Amino acid sequence: MSFDPDPPMDPATVRRDMRRYLHAHWRAFSLQGLLMAFAGVAALLLPFVATIVSTLFFGWLLILLAFAGLIACFRMRGAEGFWSNLAFTLLTLLLGAIILFDPFAGAVTLTTALAVYFLLVGLATFPLALAFRQSTGRFVLLVVSALVNVALALFLVIGLPGTAVWAVGSFLGISLLISGISLLLAALDARTGPKGGSDRR
Repeated sequence: MSFDPDPPMDPATVRRDMRRYLHAHWRAFSLQGLLMAFAGVAALLLPFVATIVSTLFFGWLLILLAFAGLIACFRMRGAEGFWSNLAFTLLTLLLGAIILFDPFAGAVTLTTALAVYFLLVGLATFPLALAFRQSTGRFVLLVVSALVNVALALFLVIGLPGTAVWAVGSFLGISLLISGISLLLAALDARTGPKGGSDRR
């Protein structure tokens, strides 16, 4: 007895369902884009503050990860790999504590992590642009946003360590502003899209 997998969906049906979804949720996408744009403006106006806040957030994140690691170590005591896991957890805790006590000490680490973030955001924006392609010609803005995020990631890494302090807040603001405006405009275009009846090409 053979098992037949579900047949692939018709591309026209996928496009129609995507337009329906974007049209139905354009307000949520618009709000997300607007908030991202406001956060970007704030970070550009106060890049130093944005850098400090981002660094402190990263420090607290490491502390939380370390405590979760300690709990895992406690539960696996006696098992193989216990001491290596414990050493890694303690190093994570130490790094988080150093960043919290002296945020500038973790600026280079945060810059590298932010570069990875920009790269991931850029790569994740490409599929979103393809989705909005079915509803609006402004999907090109999302493509540009993705390329800008990738370029920011490369610039951060190439400019280390000089970019570690000022670039974090500034680039975070640029990324949020461009991504927010692009998403907002694309969502506003999806608002006037079809409600699911026709299949525009």
